Amino acid sequence: MLREWSDIYSIGIEEIDRQHQGFFAASHQLYEAILDREAKSGVIDAVAFMRSYAETHFSTEEDFMRRHGYPDLDAHLRQHVAFMRRWEELENDLRTFGPGQDLADRALEMTQDWLIDHIADEDVLYALHVKAGELGDHPARHREQPTIGDR
Repeated sequence: MLREWSDIYSIGIEEIDRQHQGFFAASHQLYEAILDREAKSGVIDAVAFMRSYAETHFSTEEDFMRRHGYPDLDAHLRQHVAFMRRWEELENDLRTFGPGQDLADRALEMTQDWLIDHIADEDVLYALHVKAGELGDHPARHREQPTIGDR
């Protein structure tokens, strides 16, 4: 199911929220392109755009977290890497099998369901960290910290 952007997904950081909104819009375009089987080049372009968009967005988030000394940066980076690995699998399947409903559903799950969960479970933590400021207690410190074996 295609989901529309809603302010309930907002983390209160304007630049990041704007990019999250763009992610939703791009996921709609990608889903429609995949289902329009007559335009394989359009699917390839949409998948490439989404990759580029994700890389730019993740870079923006990561730079933001570094600037604000976010203590769970490494764990957050691993999630971004995992997303990009899954995206590579989707790209490989597109080249191998072409566009279709299965690919459209997987792309939608990755670009919307994953994003919504990521915003609600992870992005909100660094937003709280920033809002808490240097004088407050940062909620991210209370999460289980990764061990060397997790990396």
